[in-house]
Amino acid sequence: MSLNHYYINPIDPKGHLFEVTLRIEKPHPDGQELWLPNWIPGSYLIRDFSKHIIGVYAEHDGRAIKLDQISKNRWRLEPCDHAVQVSYQVYAFDLSVRSAYLDELQGFFNNTSLCLAVAGQEQNPCRLILEPSDSVAHWRVATGMPRVSGNAHSWGEFEAENYDKLIDYPFLLGELTIEEFIAHGIKHSLVLSGRHKADTSRITADLARICEYQLKMFGDPAPFKHYTFLTMVVGDGFGGLEHNNSTALVCSRKDLIKPGQTKVDDNYETFLSLCCHEYFHSWNIKTLKPKAFIPYPLEQETYTEQLWFYEGMTSYFDDYLLHRAGIISADRYLRLLGNTLARVERGVGQHQQSVTESSFLAWTKFYQQNENAPNSIVSYYAKGALIALCLDLTIRLQSDHQLDLQQIMHDFWHRYGKTGEGTEDHTFFEYLSHYTALDVNEMLHNALYSREQLPVSELLENFGVKVARHVPANDLQSNGKLPERSAKVTLGARYKNHPQGLELTQVYHDESAYEAGLSANDRLIAIDHLQVTSDNINEILDAFKPGDSVTVHAFRRDELRTLKLTWQAPKKTSYVLSITQPEYLNDWLKTNL
Repeated sequence: MSLNHYYINPIDPKGHLFEVTLRIEKPHPDGQELWLPNWIPGSYLIRDFSKHIIGVYAEHDGRAIKLDQISKNRWRLEPCDHAVQVSYQVYAFDLSVRSAYLDELQGFFNNTSLCLAVAGQEQNPCRLILEPSDSVAHWRVATGMPRVSGNAHSWGEFEAENYDKLIDYPFLLGELTIEEFIAHGIKHSLVLSGRHKADTSRITADLARICEYQLKMFGDPAPFKHYTFLTMVVGDGFGGLEHNNSTALVCSRKDLIKPGQTKVDDNYETFLSLCCHEYFHSWNIKTLKPKAFIPYPLEQETYTEQLWFYEGMTSYFDDYLLHRAGIISADRYLRLLGNTLARVERGVGQHQQSVTESSFLAWTKFYQQNENAPNSIVSYYAKGALIALCLDLTIRLQSDHQLDLQQIMHDFWHRYGKTGEGTEDHTFFEYLSHYTALDVNEMLHNALYSREQLPVSELLENFGVKVARHVPANDLQSNGKLPERSAKVTLGARYKNHPQGLELTQVYHDESAYEAGLSANDRLIAIDHLQVTSDNINEILDAFKPGDSVTVHAFRRDELRTLKLTWQAPKKTSYVLSITQPEYLNDWLKTNL
């Protein structure tokens, strides 16, 4: 089995260009085809990475070899019986976890963006040789890919078992901050690129607690021998993507705790929850995964109803395990749970789409959301997390608190994840029936396939937790916090500041703005003949009561519209959860943190 070589050089940071040369030792004698993935595992959208490839050519010993492009992401070499080199450049200017980025400060890439697959040789081992141009030779390198040559965190050679493995090892390059820590006997690394003033000792200590808990939760063997958190620090950003033995993250500087800061605030909590989420994916989607993803058909969309499980279940545990690991209190966890409730309940989308439909249509609806999303779709992340909560609480009740969702996830992973068998839509249902103390299939089926409201409040009452609904301070503050004030009327729209007033970003069906004829992207400039801005919107709303009518002025594109708006009473869209009977918690939550 021949070894294919990929030579990668960040040749032009100013122009955001990587240079890639692929050496194929044994091309197919009848004409070798090459292809590039159209999507990356974990991000369910056709992204057409091949559109960023520039100037593909092939040669052998200095002689040009004919290379034809036969589709948007496929090329074919003319028949030849000797080694061939295929060279090209890749434009890399997407500062996200899904693609590739390069400038004078840092570089990042997924190999789904850079490395052409050799058709028919996808199972061959792949050698990646990372070569620096002079301007970036001082950079350090971080990746989870096994190293063949070079010192740790230096340029050198790396090798993956096959193409599927190759594309599961992202690389982060730059003047990196690298901190290592041990969790459950396994080496982990926190890698930061970008300017920051983070307390890396505190962060790695908290990450160690999160990792330790998950490693013990799932038990041996761990699905990796070492693990790396590859983190791009920016002014304002958020995102994560799971990989074989690493995760790629984007976070805001404010989300990293600073030296001297002791308490976990909302921002740091956001970062830790993101890390917890992506780490949990090491089991729940990287090794335990839908059969439809074995292997990943990376040239076309692949549909599954199961994303509620793989993302929703993970979204339940990402916050919950922060509490179980002793990082946040029960009260802080319940506030996060209130945020999730508010996300699901604020719009009418959950009544238009089931969570399995949301999973199935991730490619076109969830990953291509527009301004009407709250009225038409439900998040399989958020509602999936609430389904997992309901399942966990029901399991605990039915088993007299002898069984919980953590144990079931442990057992389920060892049955279908460690073995690599994968799951179908019905697999989890059938597996739950093996637990004789449980009768949850009807509840779970309704939660997944109907558009009915979940029994969250009723189940939480059995654990001494009360759900109280409150009117938020304004249309932007539906969450899990007790509002300092309550709005008197509601606009029924989300908005952002604009030089001319307020730009509406989303308009909720059947509420005040909708009934007045306002739409997303309209620029609201006056209410009751007074200029409106983000600074005075609350003051203006406080002057009215439900049923009052006012004149509003707004621009739609470049046309001024004069409309009549009748104020509606605000809805109770903030969900505040509190422990009223701690003796009923039965180890679901700890009150002594």
